[in-house]
Amino acid sequence: MVGMSAATTAATPWRVTYAVTAAAGVVALAAVQHLPWLETEFRVGPGVRWTMVVAGLLVLVAAARAGTSGGVAAALLVLGGSVLAYPTLLTLAAADVGGPVVATLGAAGHVVPLTMVQLVPVLVSGRVTGRSRRGWATTILAVAAVGALVTGLGLALGDRGLPLAAVGTILWFVSFAFPPIACWTAVRRTIGQARRRGIVAGLAALVPVLVIVWCVTLGGLGSALGLADDPTTQALFLGFSGATAGCALLAVAALGDGSSSVLRRSAVVLLLRAMVVGVVVLVASGVALASATLLPTREAAVLVAVGLTVLLGWGATRLLGWAAMVVDPAVELRLELERAAELVDGRHRQVAESVVRRLAEDGALELAYAVDRHTWVGSSGRVASPSDPVVLGSEEGRGVVVLLTDDPVARRHARAWGDCSTVFQPALMEAREAWQAGRAALAADDERSRLQQDLHDGLQGRLIGLALNLQLSQSGTEDPVARLAIEETVTGLRSAVQDVRAMADGRLPQILVDDGLEAAVRALLQPVRARIGILELAADPSGRRPLPTVEACAYYVVGEAVGNAIKHAACDRIDVSLGMRDGSVVVRVRDDGDGGADARLGSGLRGLAERVEAHGGLLVVSNGEDSGTLVEAVLPCGW
Repeated sequence: MVGMSAATTAATPWRVTYAVTAAAGVVALAAVQHLPWLETEFRVGPGVRWTMVVAGLLVLVAAARAGTSGGVAAALLVLGGSVLAYPTLLTLAAADVGGPVVATLGAAGHVVPLTMVQLVPVLVSGRVTGRSRRGWATTILAVAAVGALVTGLGLALGDRGLPLAAVGTILWFVSFAFPPIACWTAVRRTIGQARRRGIVAGLAALVPVLVIVWCVTLGGLGSALGLADDPTTQALFLGFSGATAGCALLAVAALGDGSSSVLRRSAVVLLLRAMVVGVVVLVASGVALASATLLPTREAAVLVAVGLTVLLGWGATRLLGWAAMVVDPAVELRLELERAAELVDGRHRQVAESVVRRLAEDGALELAYAVDRHTWVGSSGRVASPSDPVVLGSEEGRGVVVLLTDDPVARRHARAWGDCSTVFQPALMEAREAWQAGRAALAADDERSRLQQDLHDGLQGRLIGLALNLQLSQSGTEDPVARLAIEETVTGLRSAVQDVRAMADGRLPQILVDDGLEAAVRALLQPVRARIGILELAADPSGRRPLPTVEACAYYVVGEAVGNAIKHAACDRIDVSLGMRDGSVVVRVRDDGDGGADARLGSGLRGLAERVEAHGGLLVVSNGEDSGTLVEAVLPCGW
C-alpha cells in the first residue's frame, strides 16, 4: 500500500501537466480554426486537423491512466503535446501568420512527434524487461538531431544543399530501424508476463515503421494512378495520427496492470498476427506499385499479382504460427507433451525427454525429477545428481523438474520455455510413483527375506521336530489304530513343512498349483477331518480355474478360519463350503462354538480381510443363526 501510494503521489503532477497540455492544445486549434488556408501546394482539411488533436488527446489520456513517471512520462508528454501542436502550427503557417519562424515550425512539425514515437517504446521496453536501453535511446535522439540539422541546413542552402538534405532524409528514415531492434533484442531470454510486455513494446516500435512505409507506398500509388494530391495528403496525415496514437497506446498497455486483457497470451498473439497481416498488405501494395509502374502490360502485372498472392499467403501462414511461438516459446513443447499424454501410458518420462531433446537440439540432455526433498531420478529411474540445472517445473518455489546439459544452446532454449510445471506433471507423477513402487518392492523383498529366515529357523524346525518325535513314539506303540493315526499325523506334518517352505520362498503350495483349489483345501483339512462336518467343494462347471492369486487367497481364508475355530471357538463341528457363483469364488466356514469373533480385533482375521480386499473381494465375519461364528468371503475370479 505504501508503494502504491508513493507511485500515485509521484504520478499526480504529471497528470496535472497532461491535463493542462491537453486543454491548451484543444483551445489553440479552436482559436485558429477560422483562419484561411492560403497554402497552395497541399491542404489539410478541418476534419483531419481535429483527428490529429484527438490523437494527441489519446496519447495524454493513456499516459495519465498509466500513472507512470520519469523518462517515460516526459516522453509521452512531449509526444502528446507535439501532436496537439502540429495542426495548430500547420494552420498558422498556411494562413501566413507568424512569419518564417512559424512557417519553419509548421513544415517541421512532424519531427518531434516522430522522434518521440521512436523513443517511447525503447524507454518502455527497458522498464518492462529490466534491461537498460539508455544507449539505444541516446542513439535515437542523436541520429534524429543530426538528421534534422543536416536536412535543415540542406534546405537552407537551396539547390546547392539538395545532396545534404538527401543525406539528412536518409538518416531520418534509417533511425526508424533502431527502435524495433532495441525493443526486440530486449525480448530475448525473457519469459512469462515480462516477455509479453516486451513484445507489446516491440509492437509499439513497429507501428510508426509500418505507417511510414504505408504513407510512402500510398504516395507512390497516388502518383502512379494519377490521384489528386488532396486525398493522398489527407491519408498521410491520418496515418501520422494513427501512428502516434497507436504507438503510445501500445506502449502504455505494456506498462499496464498484470490483469490487463491486452497482456493475455491470446491478445498478444492476436496483436502479433495483426502486425504480420499489416506487413503482408504493405509488401503486396509495394509490389503492386512496382508492377503497375515498371511492367509494360497489364497482363504481366496480373501474373505478378497472382504469384505474389500465393507466395505471401504461404509466408503469412508460416508467420502466423511463428507469432504464437514468439509470445510463448514453450507453446510447441506444451502442445507435443499434451498430445503425447493422451497416447502414452507408463512412458511419460521417456516421451518428455525425447520431445525436449528434439526441441532443445541436444540429443544427450537428460531430465531429472525430484521424487522427494533430497532425491532426484532420471527418466530411466536411476538416481541423478543435478549440477547447475535449468528448472522446467517447480512446486512451492522449489524446482522439481530440471534439465541437465552443458550445451549452451539447449540451456538457452530451456530458459526461454519458462515454468512448464503443468505439462511435465504426468512425467513427474510417473517418476514419483515408480520411485515409491521401487521402494515398496525393496521393503517387501526385505520383509520376505526376514520372514523366510524366521520360518526356516522357527516354524519349519518345530514342525520337523514334532514329526521326528511322533515317528520315534510310533515304534513304541503296539495299537495299530494309534500307529495309523500317528502315521497320518506325520504325513500331515511333512506336508505342512512343504507348505511352509513354499511360503518362505514366496511360492504357492504345490498341490494348489498342480491340482487346484478343491484338492488343496481337501488336503489342508485332512489332518482335522474328524472335526469337519459338512465339506462341500464344487469347481466351476466349465472347468475354468480362478487366477492363481485368487485361489491362494481362498485357500488361506479356509486355513485361517478353520484354524481360528479350532483354537478359539471351543467347537465340536466345523462346516466348510467352497463354490463358484456369478464369476466369484464363495467361501463359507461355520462352527458351532462360542461365537463372538471380530475381524476388527484379531490380527489374523484383520489381515485376512485386507488380503481379500486387495483382490477386490469382501470378507464378512458374523455370529451364526444359533451359535458359533460364520466367516464368508467372496472373491472375483479375475476372468
